[in-house]
Amino acid sequence: MWETIESLGDDYLLMAIIVIAAIIAGYYYVNTPPARPPPRIAKPAGAAGKKPAGKKPAARRQEEEVNDGKKRMKIFFGSQTGTAEDFSRTLSNDAKRFGMAARVVDLDGFEPDDLARETCVIFCLATHGEGQPTDNAKAFYQWLMDAEKNPATLANVEYAVFGLGNKTYEHYNKIARDVDSKMEELGAKKLFERGEGDDDSSLEEDFVHWKKRMWVSLCQQFGLEAPDTSEEKFVPRLKMLRPDPVPLPTVTLDDGSTMPVRVFTMNNKPKMKADGVTPVYDIKNPFMAKIVAKGELHKPESDRSCMHIEFDIGSNLTYLPGDHLGVYPENDQVLVDALLKRVGADPETYFSLVPLEGGEPYLGPCTLRQAFTDAVDITTPPRKAVLRALAEYASAPADKARLTSLASEQGSEDYNRFIKNDLRTIAEVLDTFESVRIPVEHLIELLPRLPARFYSISSSLHANPGRVHITAVLVTYKTPTGRVHNGVATTWFNKIKVGDRVPVFTRESNFHIPASKDTPLVMVGPGTGLAPFRGFLQEMAYLRA
Repeated sequence: MWETIESLGDDYLLMAIIVIAAIIAGYYYVNTPPARPPPRIAKPAGAAGKKPAGKKPAARRQEEEVNDGKKRMKIFFGSQTGTAEDFSRTLSNDAKRFGMAARVVDLDGFEPDDLARETCVIFCLATHGEGQPTDNAKAFYQWLMDAEKNPATLANVEYAVFGLGNKTYEHYNKIARDVDSKMEELGAKKLFERGEGDDDSSLEEDFVHWKKRMWVSLCQQFGLEAPDTSEEKFVPRLKMLRPDPVPLPTVTLDDGSTMPVRVFTMNNKPKMKADGVTPVYDIKNPFMAKIVAKGELHKPESDRSCMHIEFDIGSNLTYLPGDHLGVYPENDQVLVDALLKRVGADPETYFSLVPLEGGEPYLGPCTLRQAFTDAVDITTPPRKAVLRALAEYASAPADKARLTSLASEQGSEDYNRFIKNDLRTIAEVLDTFESVRIPVEHLIELLPRLPARFYSISSSLHANPGRVHITAVLVTYKTPTGRVHNGVATTWFNKIKVGDRVPVFTRESNFHIPASKDTPLVMVGPGTGLAPFRGFLQEMAYLRA
């Protein structure tokens, strides 16, 4: 079912090119979302605003009722790639060392109306896309921004905010700024000035500088003695268990068949629609879509590769042209095997990682191969906190000294050159510092989760019922040191076949065609490529048929 621009006919090509009547600039599309012709899947009850009553676990309520005399704190995160969550856990570990009772909370699982009952909270909030909240923070953000609230709603709450953004985007740290302003507006007391990190240059350094100053201030306010943070040590919070191997949980597919659950979904409880039976497919519960078509768009003589891939989503997902398809990829097995060999771990070791104090597993049960394939990010250059921890496992004084230097504030220029600019992976760092011997469970704890990749949807659901298309360029490049690196997702796409299942979900954007099918437009793609415009042309052809 191949469709090309030519198949739309000369009339539509002429219409797309001739823009005498009016020009709708790209910026207009990004910032002015139109009315949406097709309806989306209904959101589960409580997805925006208040969640259904009775969802808070009894164990959580009991935990909140414990009075041990410690200053209690919740650290909320809004995270798209896992960095804000990692920062939140760092703050939690700090707080516990300072004698506080801290708990990290995913905003997606928090009842917003309960915020007024909290006494001390810290927000770590990423701004996503064009000034949007992350997927897990949308409902909370919508609730907080609701104008219909008493100005003293949060009068008993003390708070601080750290934002994660990127200065190359127009709406730098918008979500953190909005939340900070709204908390004050609703009567909350600001404990410390808002911190902002720039992912384009110095995110981790910005966070470290902010948190060090914040803890000095908070410990003074709370009457606590702040320990020396000049040499922060890695303190594992997880332990490895070796349960007897059991068959992996399975998921029933839309065709009635079953397949093992991917590692990243094992501990996620999916949301349900109002009927309580039908699952809602989203970033935490992706739909296992079947690949129904796959082809190469470049000619054989080209030295590049661009793939066209079609997925069967049935009625499980909906989208508009211009939205994004989120995909959870797998790491390359060659890289997985090499890293596990470097740390001396058997890939078939069956394990679980659980918190030291007990509770639900952080990861598993599964094999190490499954964990490093599906769940752990092994290609992103490691942050300074990881290098600082690796130094503790280095037996050679030279390795320990260099890693410590790279992780220091004074070593930022060296870190940027050696790690970030040279794009060194965790395996390449370990190969460089040969005396480092780190237990595999500690390595898993240090590394971030493997995030979803997002692609502009290159189809129209009206023109292709039950299908979604993406157009993906195969990524391969040489680093400044001459090492060849391959893109995680597109390398995986290049290997999988028609009939394979891929975990996907859709994400709304503000990049859509005008509401009126009669509005002429010109399509300019600075950085977007052809993909979304292919969907636009299909949608226009459908609407004008």
